[in-house]
Amino acid sequence: MTADTALGAQSTSNPFIDICLPFLVNGGAFRGRLVLLTGAITDILTRHCGPEPVSALLAEAVATAVALAGGLKYIGVFTLQIQSKGAVNTLVADVTSTGEVRGWAKFDAAAVAAEVLRVRPDGLRPHFVGSEGNLAFTVDQGPDTERYQGIVELTGDSIAEAVHHYFRQSEQLEAALKVAVAPPKLAGQPWTAAALLLQRMPEAGGVRLASPEALDDAWRTAVILLGSLKDAELLDLSIAPERLLARLFTAIGVVPAARRPIRFKCRCSRTRSVRILASFPVEEISSLAENGLVTMTCEFCRTDYVFPVTELDAIVSNYRAEDERDGQP
Repeated sequence: MTADTALGAQSTSNPFIDICLPFLVNGGAFRGRLVLLTGAITDILTRHCGPEPVSALLAEAVATAVALAGGLKYIGVFTLQIQSKGAVNTLVADVTSTGEVRGWAKFDAAAVAAEVLRVRPDGLRPHFVGSEGNLAFTVDQGPDTERYQGIVELTGDSIAEAVHHYFRQSEQLEAALKVAVAPPKLAGQPWTAAALLLQRMPEAGGVRLASPEALDDAWRTAVILLGSLKDAELLDLSIAPERLLARLFTAIGVVPAARRPIRFKCRCSRTRSVRILASFPVEEISSLAENGLVTMTCEFCRTDYVFPVTELDAIVSNYRAEDERDGQP
């Protein structure tokens, strides 16, 4: 058995992989998550059929959300949301505690096309999100718990830079994040999205080195090593994730944990759609009908839920009556 086989090398004949791999570096002083998505991110993006730059940005957001959520202890939903005045004005990605992901983007197609064509200094990528807006992280653990939400102003030219700003401003934690995305090279092949997040743990946790100076030196080394990683290496599915971490952090010690599976799954349903309908007057809903039908489309998976106008009164009345019997407000 080769070393790569022992570490679970990814077979090139079956390149699909959707995982979050937690790991510890430097005796637990730093922790991180390596995220690799193919099938899950392809499922998300093919449902939206947006221009490639928007799909790539949404893929970055989803991979980042998975990396961030992987470091939290929660039972519910973690959501990353970006709102801005840019060509892409909304990005949403959420991750359940059981590893189910979904995402969507709202954009101005003409503004996206103009940004692609805009002349810019060499080396600067198109800026689709804009500089005015905010980045929000939300943890929702259900109706009987209080939501946690952190919000910061958008800054930088990428999602990674915005996340770095969030940690500096809100969490008071040092962090380093690298995100990479690759579209399909040929028709029928999957998208690939990857993220590598490294966080320096608070002084109260983990095993510490002999001195703060030594810990600072180790952190700088870890960040430099992460920065040396090329996009092509991060996206290379022929390299086992555990092997990639070993190559990157062997000098300061890395211990990978068990892989966590990730998959696309939307939580929409006809019942949820009826619940939304029941929150509005039937007359108002009916005014939105086309050809005698009211259609509700899920932003995440693009599934249509169709309701005949002639049945709206009965549908809404039945739902409200069930709520009253169940003691719901």
